[in-house]
Amino acid sequence: ILRFHAAGGLGQVSVARDSELNREVALKEIKPEYARNASARGRFVLEAEITGGLEHPSIVPVYGLGSYADGRPFYAMRFIKGDTLKQAIERYHDSQRAKTQTDSERAIELRQLLGRFIDVCQAVEYAHYRGVLHRDLKPGNIMLGKYGETLVVDWGLAKARGPRGDALDSLHSEL
Repeated sequence: ILRFHAAGGLGQVSVARDSELNREVALKEIKPEYARNASARGRFVLEAEITGGLEHPSIVPVYGLGSYADGRPFYAMRFIKGDTLKQAIERYHDSQRAKTQTDSERAIELRQLLGRFIDVCQAVEYAHYRGVLHRDLKPGNIMLGKYGETLVVDWGLAKARGPRGDALDSLHSEL
């Protein structure tokens, strides 16, 4: 573990070094206060399984799931260097910054934000097709990579229909 990154309701994320591939990853661990709670551990592992089962360019990929010797679960996923959509929207609406931009620059920036929004819509449509509802979709849970990546993160409140989230596949095939 290199450094703390963020904390949520059930887990905390650190930046860690993947020693096998020599890369930085996001390591999500269950918070210590929930470590002994079997229900909380189950929800944490389910989050990793749901996220890991959603293979889409705009959904953060999970690299692996494991547990420490004491049984505390963790999983590794891609670490995204960049801002959240929330930060990008706030930057766009910053009145001081807007005064220094031309109308063309503002229009380009808005068009880029709308493109990111379309990426999110496509990721959510894919998740819904797979029977998964995010249930905490907000600009703060959308990461914008430095090279055009748009990634939906934090599937901790996700609800999957069926044992592995694929219950809606049969519904779609009937339509």
